[in-house]
Amino acid sequence: MFTEIILEMNDRGTGLLMIIGAAGTTNKRRPQSSRNQLNKRLPRVGRVLFSPESAPVHCSVKNFSDDKATLSMSGWMGLPSSFMLYIEPDSIKTNCRVISRKGSNIQVEFTEVEQGVRYKANTA
Repeated sequence: MFTEIILEMNDRGTGLLMIIGAAGTTNKRRPQSSRNQLNKRLPRVGRVLFSPESAPVHCSVKNFSDDKATLSMSGWMGLPSSFMLYIEPDSIKTNCRVISRKGSNIQVEFTEVEQGVRYKANTA
């Protein structure tokens, strides 16, 4: 069976993947994204800060969208209702508000989001 795979790219770095089988049938898949676009289905490393001077608490950021996410934090029962979160390696800083808690999973809503901001530890 003969199969031809064609990837057509445009000037924005996105493309259309076409697979053509032996009978000339075409299966079109959704456009390929450029590598700099976020894959929000993969878990990310998060750093939670309760105040700018506090030491960060590490967590796993799952199921995140533009306005909310689920954090996995084992052993943290006393998490305040609002805090600052850095999401790595995407360089996102956001202020969060807790929506719900279920076991070690905490669903948060983003109240402010800044792109291109990496966490820097206070070395004072």
